[in-house]
Amino acid sequence: MKKFVVTGVLLLAITLAFSFEISALGGLEIGGKNRPFLGVRIGTLSGGISLMLEAYYPLSDIQEIEEIEVGEIQFLEIDPYLYLGIPLFNTLFYAGAAPIFVYDVVNSGFTFYPDLFHVKAGARFGQGIVLFVEGLGTMTTSFQFLDIFAVSAGIGIGF
Repeated sequence: MKKFVVTGVLLLAITLAFSFEISALGGLEIGGKNRPFLGVRIGTLSGGISLMLEAYYPLSDIQEIEEIEVGEIQFLEIDPYLYLGIPLFNTLFYAGAAPIFVYDVVNSGFTFYPDLFHVKAGARFGQGIVLFVEGLGTMTTSFQFLDIFAVSAGIGIGF
């Protein structure tokens, strides 16, 4: 019970100290496999330094959205982003980077790509209900872009 109370107090303090956001997004790869993807993100995106945990599910084509069954998902891409945000007027401009992990849902294991990471830049609009647009690229640890880029947009709830 003591751990539950401490965890609850810490979660409340973090939520009150930082802005908090839960969002859904959709996007399209430009280059690479040219596939659409769906995703969710949760974190503390705000002005200054922020953390965001994002999960993506690639689709083979856009019509697959109607046929998604959660029990059939085998792999998710998980990216823990570190962002730097700059608020201007009522818009938050942000850029960040994340290592790339793939979660094997069936075998409950992670794969890490040690020589690759994602970089992302975007703009978030609104308070409470937030809208955002982003551009994403894949880089090597020698800071060279691969031919894998993506654009995405989404909607979320910000606290």
